[in-house]
Amino acid sequence: MIMITMIKDSQPQGKQKIQPREGVTDASNQVKAHFHHTYREFDSFYHEKKNILSRIIDRIFRRSMRLRFERVIKEVAPYTDAVVFDVGCGTGRYSIVLALKGIKKALGIDFAQNMIDEANHLARQYKVDHICRFVKADFMQMHLDETFDHVFAMGVFDYIAEPVPFVKKMIRCARRKVMISFPTAGGIIQGLRRFKFEKIKKCPIFFYSEEDVRRIAQEAGAESFTVEKIAKDYF
Repeated sequence: MIMITMIKDSQPQGKQKIQPREGVTDASNQVKAHFHHTYREFDSFYHEKKNILSRIIDRIFRRSMRLRFERVIKEVAPYTDAVVFDVGCGTGRYSIVLALKGIKKALGIDFAQNMIDEANHLARQYKVDHICRFVKADFMQMHLDETFDHVFAMGVFDYIAEPVPFVKKMIRCARRKVMISFPTAGGIIQGLRRFKFEKIKKCPIFFYSEEDVRRIAQEAGAESFTVEKIAKDYF
């Protein structure tokens, strides 16, 4: 995984207002359908009680998910008064853990309704629904008046055909940091992922070189950024 952290100077905090705009969304219908129907499989990664086979699969194929999760939680510290925005939040696990650690507020968006429903259910279950808000929305089709201390998108750019406008908008939303994961190109595991998504699920998927990631950050206007390889991602 490649993760990029972009650091910005503090700006005044505004009032949040979400207004989805009409228009053609950047996300394909295939991607939406995939995550709408596989939300339980997706969330199973975060379950503590797993059988041996599931643990082996996680160790081989999902190591990036664990490492980027741990890294984002660490990067947000100190947690007090932090306001975060999780773009492509899935079932909301990042925001929920951060809420339990003491952040002030979290907004998570995802275009898959089942993901959002499960995220809100988990927020109530962990009694952090007064901190976490999860909304069905397409990031590129929504208007935000508020900025956030930390804006992150983990496991999202695997499915984004035009990453530069997406990153540029994330930077505009952030007061302190933007954190992004990009899946690395090459290798047997990534080849299997490409075959699974493109040939079987008919779902587009994208991979990146370190040069791609640096170019995207520069074209998006990131003034200061780092690129670090973590398992099968750039962070």
